[in-house]
Amino acid sequence: MIGLRSKLGYRGFWSDSILNMKKVLFTNCSFKDSDIEKLKFQKIEIRKEKGDLSENELIAALQDCQGYVIGGADKATRNVIEKTNLKIINFYGTGYENYVNVKVASEKDIVVANTPKANAYTVAEHSVALILDAVKGTTWLNNSTKKGGWNRRITWNLQGKTLGVIGMGTIGSHVATILHNGFGMNVIYTSRSQKNQVEKEMGAKKVSLEDLFSESDVITIHSAYNEKLVNKIGKEQFSVMKKHAVLVNAARAELVDPVSLKESLENNVFATAAFDAYYKEPAPELESDEWRLLSLPDRKFIITPHTAYGSKEAFENMNNMVIENLTNFFEGKDVPYKVN
Repeated sequence: MIGLRSKLGYRGFWSDSILNMKKVLFTNCSFKDSDIEKLKFQKIEIRKEKGDLSENELIAALQDCQGYVIGGADKATRNVIEKTNLKIINFYGTGYENYVNVKVASEKDIVVANTPKANAYTVAEHSVALILDAVKGTTWLNNSTKKGGWNRRITWNLQGKTLGVIGMGTIGSHVATILHNGFGMNVIYTSRSQKNQVEKEMGAKKVSLEDLFSESDVITIHSAYNEKLVNKIGKEQFSVMKKHAVLVNAARAELVDPVSLKESLENNVFATAAFDAYYKEPAPELESDEWRLLSLPDRKFIITPHTAYGSKEAFENMNNMVIENLTNFFEGKDVPYKVN
């Protein structure tokens, strides 16, 4: 009888556990089976979708979910939030602003979290790769050579030149460190606050945005996105740039005015722009004539498909932070990476 009671008790325990499982939808996230098991142990059931769902499909998928982890393809819009019973939304990365309607979520007492700094080194390294490509022209030289050309190109050295960093946060400071210590570049920057450590370590100097554009040979953008900064960088800034200068944007495309960018590149106001994100994602085959950037040659405009954040190490960091956010939330503890 004791053995029978034990078995029934065991079954009852698991029945209760299953009933008490919190359901969380993941879309477009690189979560390993071992990570899913960690959450399952915490009574959190994971449902995975590839992402790129229509709004109605996403609403249907979230109907009995308390949590949602967004990997960057779908959006927690007002409609999605109001037609579901979510308690927590976790963006799988840093730049949540374009993917989660934080205002509506906050009004409904939904926690919004992200995974800050998890991919900082990865984005910094990708930014440096874009800078080297823009200066040395490797993509253009590769493509022209494979097409039968032999177009040697005279470039210039980074050593002794000036790097202008817009947004000297974690990523910006990593980029500055790599290019100052590894390539001998001088560093100037704009930021909301004085960066004493960066100034001490590499002699960096805080300047105005206008001075940064006029003095820099390489400009790299790492500003946090907000609606007030949309199209902030445009014709006025481009007009004072050096002819050979390059502009790299591994932050958000919307920080740069696309019309002014296209006109400036076509008129050789400055040499090259390299972006990791685009104004419409995925980048369309056909785009507005006034900012048809994708049709520009590789020596003028380089683009990668919003992939700067992606590395094995970055995904491991993001996974651990999501696990911590979800586990803490459902245990009634403070969510460590809450943004609202």
